[in-house]
Amino acid sequence: MPSLDPVSKTRFVLPPPPLRRYLTTYYFCEIESPDGLEISDLLLPQWASIRFIYRGGVKMGIPSQNPQNSPLAGMTGPTSMATPISSKFANIFAFGLLPLGWYKFVGQPASRWANQVADTLAEREFDFFARIWDAVRELTTEAEMIDRCNHLLLAALEPPDAEETLVEAAHLALTDPAIDSVGALCERLEMNSKQLSRLSDRVFGFPPKLLLRRQRFVRTLGQAMMNPDQNWSECVDQNYYDQAHFNRDFKRFMGLTPGEYMAQLHPIFGVGAMERARALGQPLQAMDRPKNPDSNENCNAA
Repeated sequence: MPSLDPVSKTRFVLPPPPLRRYLTTYYFCEIESPDGLEISDLLLPQWASIRFIYRGGVKMGIPSQNPQNSPLAGMTGPTSMATPISSKFANIFAFGLLPLGWYKFVGQPASRWANQVADTLAEREFDFFARIWDAVRELTTEAEMIDRCNHLLLAALEPPDAEETLVEAAHLALTDPAIDSVGALCERLEMNSKQLSRLSDRVFGFPPKLLLRRQRFVRTLGQAMMNPDQNWSECVDQNYYDQAHFNRDFKRFMGLTPGEYMAQLHPIFGVGAMERARALGQPLQAMDRPKNPDSNENCNAA
């Protein structure tokens, strides 16, 4: 991948233990084009995210479409394709929602918002996140923003229900490389295919087969990011037949060949992914697995 002068900085902060079952991380992204020209990148397939833009502006596109002005308080649903993003300058405060977080804080069918960007100020389903935006938009420090967000999210937590255990078990199975088929997933979860399809539609946003396909793809790409000196053939996930099989998935999810993607500059996502890997051990949000709330993981990666 070509080298580049940094035009963006991203800092990651883990939420407090009670929220780690529901959120991936908080993060702050600063984008500043040195020559005032718009810089562009691609966000990889991932779980849902909430993004608050408190300075400047960002353009984001529904996957496969040209970017449009992103809402100041926006929600990106779970994605199965690369999402174009561009900006001249911006400051963003954001956090990712694990599937259990979607179940807990949204509750609407994830498939309805898959591969979509929504304005939380305009969509009633996301009133809760609009209230968070109202609470943090005038704050001046990152610590204040995180404290206020923690307070509101913790206050909204209700006691766990039986469904949460199933959602976490399904998430763990989906991210387990040993699960390589819908049949194996059904067996692990002790569900039939119709039950699994309904759960996937409601919480994960896509059919089980596509979710498994997406996970093997991001595992391969994550491995390549963590090991830049290795070639693609050394990074390909065990559930691919060969590199040609991976190349077809790459084209499906990214709209590019691996060579075309690696030849491009990635001044926003690429920089953030490397910082995420350094701070949290995983470059890609879609690789995150349900966290043990009692874990002693590093909480501050600023």
